[in-house]
Amino acid sequence: MEHTKWKTLYRAGAVAPVIAWALYLSQFIILIFCDPYPTTIEGWFALLQHNKLLGLWYLNALDIVSFALLGVMFLALYMALRRVHPSWILIALYFALLGVAVFIVPRVLTLAIVPLSDLHAVAITDAQRAVYLTAGETLSNVSTATPQTTGFLFMTVAGLIFSVVILRSQSFGRAVGYTGIAGFVLTLANYISWIVAPSIASLLMPINGLLWLLWWIMISVSLFKIAKSTSDQETNFTDY
Repeated sequence: MEHTKWKTLYRAGAVAPVIAWALYLSQFIILIFCDPYPTTIEGWFALLQHNKLLGLWYLNALDIVSFALLGVMFLALYMALRRVHPSWILIALYFALLGVAVFIVPRVLTLAIVPLSDLHAVAITDAQRAVYLTAGETLSNVSTATPQTTGFLFMTVAGLIFSVVILRSQSFGRAVGYTGIAGFVLTLANYISWIVAPSIASLLMPINGLLWLLWWIMISVSLFKIAKSTSDQETNFTDY
């Protein structure tokens, strides 16, 4: 019965990666069919003043939601696997939540460009507009991709540990573990290749990205099954 207390978390953890996957898909579609990505702070201000919703989409505001949801998935994974290998699963959870936090923070900082754009739009003098442009440039430099990439690295380490432990669990299929191992090892290889062979990195990125998405869906299915089994156990206990 102790396991059944966490069925709500299992369900939430199962739904979370599906929503995250849908959000990523929507961002991908918009990037294909909408206007080109701004390359200057003036371009960002112009986009936000013309179409704030699209600007927020391009600023990857949905990533904040997506990665927060993935945090829920990792919590559910921890609860489902904590008895298989408590120490390693706790380490994995630490890196997962650290990765989520490190990834989200620069995204949130980037959103400060939105009010700067509003101030720039109503500025009266060139000097005022220059101040807001400088602030936007500074903000853009502070919220670079480096901390976001570091967040991915932490989550890669976490996912690899989770996947290895999954191979020892009866609640998840071995295919889930092997898919995760393949995806996260390729991600680590991608990090290394960016340093030694950037041309290879561009080839690895879409492959490990697809494996990540596939792993999310497989985890979702597994957590749904665990939630259902705990509900069945609870029903049987009540009937008894």
